[in-house]
Amino acid sequence: MANAITPITRQFSQPYLTLQEFKNAPTALDYGNLVVGGNQAAQDAELTNAITRASSYIDQYCNQILGATLDTEQQRVRIRPDGTIRFHPKYNPIVALTAFSYGYNPMLMTTVTDPSIAWLEEQQVIMPYTEIALNQSSQGPLGFGYPSTSRAETYIKYTYVNGWANSTLTSTATAGATSLTLNTGLGITAGCSLRIYDGASTELVTVADNYTFGSATVPLTAAIAYTHSAGVSVSNLPAAIKEAAILMTSAYLKIRGDASMVMEVTSTPTRQIEGSAAVGNDVAHVQQILKPFVRIR
Repeated sequence: MANAITPITRQFSQPYLTLQEFKNAPTALDYGNLVVGGNQAAQDAELTNAITRASSYIDQYCNQILGATLDTEQQRVRIRPDGTIRFHPKYNPIVALTAFSYGYNPMLMTTVTDPSIAWLEEQQVIMPYTEIALNQSSQGPLGFGYPSTSRAETYIKYTYVNGWANSTLTSTATAGATSLTLNTGLGITAGCSLRIYDGASTELVTVADNYTFGSATVPLTAAIAYTHSAGVSVSNLPAAIKEAAILMTSAYLKIRGDASMVMEVTSTPTRQIEGSAAVGNDVAHVQQILKPFVRIR
């Protein structure tokens, strides 16, 4: 028995922080005793888990994955009087439309060979129906087997890249290098800016015009100033999202129990407090930071 299976994909993004990014942040937390009696590898593994959970919380709160993903959706739309098909994908910002098909019958859909004819906006795609639905002949444009009347209902299916690039170096990038090798090129486009998050050696780079969309090898417009090790974060996530991830990770560590140490800026340099007492403000701050990124369902 055959089943109708939705093509809508469910993705996970890469965590919004690397282990070293969190360690470099001024959290005043003791993260060296997350696993009682555990060695450094065990402590780092549990801290990585906390970062992953914090990143997942951010996605859940925002009703969308903020890191770049490749998603497939389908829906019904109507042909507009101006000859366009306009649709709003679930997630944004929209980076690229990589596939598009349409049809009056969901079993007989036509694939557009060149999705680049679409006009992309941050939350909307405009497909010029008059350019894709008509075939040219010596007698002029002719439509074959498909209704072209305004307001006709149309089934569409599409794949698109959305969100902010969020990657890491897969090999050391030496000072003076003019390209980076990343674990993924998803969300990167020619001309976009990327930040290499590496403590005091953090720097901003620009992707060269000869970049091949989707490639994990990223040419730059200028040589990098510092040497960066494999695993260093490279992204164009807004800095606010990075800050939210640091705060949310800190909140999860405090929730774990009173063994987590918190340093308060008071007349008393350090003291141990109940983790639960310190979490509320962190989470409230995270939610305040993320408000501009929340997708309205």
